[in-house]
Amino acid sequence: MNFKKVMAVAVLAAAANGANPPAADSSGAAFFLKAAEYREAPAGLAAASAAAIGKAADFLFRDTGIENSIRDESGKKVPPYIYHAVIDDGDRFSYRVAYPAYHHAYLIEAFLNYFNYCGSREALRRARELADWNIAHSTPADYLWPHMPWSTFTEGKPGGFQDKDTLQPDKAIYMGLAYVRLYEVLGEERYLDAARDIASTMERRQGKDGSWPFRVNPKTGEVYEAYTPGIFMAVALFEKMYALTGNLDYKNAQVTAWMWMLRNPVRTNNWSGFYEDIAKGRESHVYYAPAQTIRLLLRYRTSDQDSYMAHARRLYDFVMDGLAFDDRDKGLLLREQTGYLATTPSSTLSWSMMAAEFFLASGEEKYRFAVLEAMRSVTQYGLKPDGRTHNTMLGGHIYGDKSSWYSLTSPVLRYIYQDMGCLPELAPPGQNHLLRTSTEIRDIMYSKEKISYRSLPHSIELLKLSARPKEIRIANRTVPTADTLSGAEGWVFNPRSKVLVVAHGEPQVEVIL
Repeated sequence: MNFKKVMAVAVLAAAANGANPPAADSSGAAFFLKAAEYREAPAGLAAASAAAIGKAADFLFRDTGIENSIRDESGKKVPPYIYHAVIDDGDRFSYRVAYPAYHHAYLIEAFLNYFNYCGSREALRRARELADWNIAHSTPADYLWPHMPWSTFTEGKPGGFQDKDTLQPDKAIYMGLAYVRLYEVLGEERYLDAARDIASTMERRQGKDGSWPFRVNPKTGEVYEAYTPGIFMAVALFEKMYALTGNLDYKNAQVTAWMWMLRNPVRTNNWSGFYEDIAKGRESHVYYAPAQTIRLLLRYRTSDQDSYMAHARRLYDFVMDGLAFDDRDKGLLLREQTGYLATTPSSTLSWSMMAAEFFLASGEEKYRFAVLEAMRSVTQYGLKPDGRTHNTMLGGHIYGDKSSWYSLTSPVLRYIYQDMGCLPELAPPGQNHLLRTSTEIRDIMYSKEKISYRSLPHSIELLKLSARPKEIRIANRTVPTADTLSGAEGWVFNPRSKVLVVAHGEPQVEVIL
């Protein structure tokens, strides 16, 4: 059976669950097989994408400026991104603030993606280090909001700057999702326990309307700032926690929060109240909240014509018309927020990741075109020579470019990898990389002879290879190619795109090259 017929059967069968929320993928094999189809990428873009990932990873792994950064409570040197959100071009740290719950979760995601991409044990170590630090520095158990990672640290202490003595509950949710992912990768219960602690606090403190405050004093419970559109990530965490625990209170929290999103920002387009460095009461509409909400709308749709798909298309166009510009010279440029109109690599790449999923969900070429244009702009204009990113890709006169945010560098690993998993034509030709999984990768080793990896049970992976594999082994058994991926086990290889899709029940897979 040819590749297109395999895909047609998979669309009907949807053999496995899709990727973790908030990913748009809820259709299993069909999503992967659509991604595996042959499509041409602009000349040189795949090589540039791979080079960007490598440069950003090298910068983060070097701990540049560590001699000048804040040390932990015992005087130990730690990676600068733990206590600093920004590094100066001179490798000093004049910005003495960090945003752990949000930015560290970004980094954990980036490091785990890089582990999948090339098998880096150092990436895995750094992801664990960040999670352990946040668990150790969360709010005390006797607070009204216990076990919550802090959204801001100033001069090595919790709180401060615009958050003052408060934290942002929606940012703790990001860390909760990162803990869950680490639990599934490492199999260590303490990360699930940490995620459960956050989920339990959030479930108890959810408003009757389904929302949570933007800023709250975690000790006293006093609300400092009420409205945030950042409820979308709680929807994702509670969906995942219900899947892991079967706790119906988590399912109720998920659905109630989602209904709030539909009644409020999805309907009103009030996307203000999100970033940690924006002062109380200052209006600043962001791209990130609608981008992630679009992913959930795509995830929860029941057909390509239902109201969720209509909402997703409308939100996409709303942001593109208000914060984005597709420049003929530079490519797609996306502004971070209306209160800070810098064109950042992170905002552009994050939008491209959503657009890549939108393309696979809809088949509409305009979304793929946006991804290619975003990758063109970031790979050419987003990074400084040593791998750290520019603060803005349009000159530093207004917004400054004599420093770099770690939260703009880690997305180079996080989002380009995810773009490659949706559009493998962006992955480097002639190389071998695992680019997407419907579960998590618990171990992976690359060699000239084979790629050996272990996922969670009942999983699907997408790999781009240099050539057709000689053999696929699942649990030490040689498995033939499949006519369909409608069953629990099988694999297909597209000879034009050089993409392999493997479905398997047993966790251990070997791809013989």
